[in-house]
Amino acid sequence: MSLNLEFFNRPTNITAKVVCDSVSEQGIRLTTFEIEYPRFIHGELMTHRMLSKNSSSSRAIPIQKMLDQIESNIALPVYWGKNKSGMQAVEEIDKASIRSAIDQWGFAYGDAKHVVNRMVELGLHKQVPNRLTEPFQMMKVVITGTDWENFFNLRIHPDAQPEICMLAYKMYQAMQESTPFK
Repeated sequence: MSLNLEFFNRPTNITAKVVCDSVSEQGIRLTTFEIEYPRFIHGELMTHRMLSKNSSSSRAIPIQKMLDQIESNIALPVYWGKNKSGMQAVEEIDKASIRSAIDQWGFAYGDAKHVVNRMVELGLHKQVPNRLTEPFQMMKVVITGTDWENFFNLRIHPDAQPEICMLAYKMYQAMQESTPFK
């Protein structure tokens, strides 16, 4: 994957907005974001321990509401990398194959939804069937920190997973556009 303006201008439902931004008397900037991203990269974000995070829980959301959320805002990869050895896909599959991959992703969600509905019929609590929908969920997180440099350096990078790279870039842009209060 190459990081260029074309990549960052791709349509995506990954979002970041600054909800609070301040500078202390000691000159330390404290920035809080509301971010939304595919649940399948949540583990990537959790590795940054210097940041304080609070996220939505798939255990707390009623099953039908979760399915409705997915159907109105499904989590999709932002880059459909061509298979090769190693952790990073360097090039993307062709446009026709991307369309087919998106169709396959949708079929996988349809299968998961079918199984979820069968689990509902069995009387299972939402904490079980909602787990099957996690690859297709977008999640909202409130995240706060004072030291963003390491996060941005690691995540706005060609070696980062494309979805967290996109999220970090959107956070960086939102932070650059924000004026902290004192």
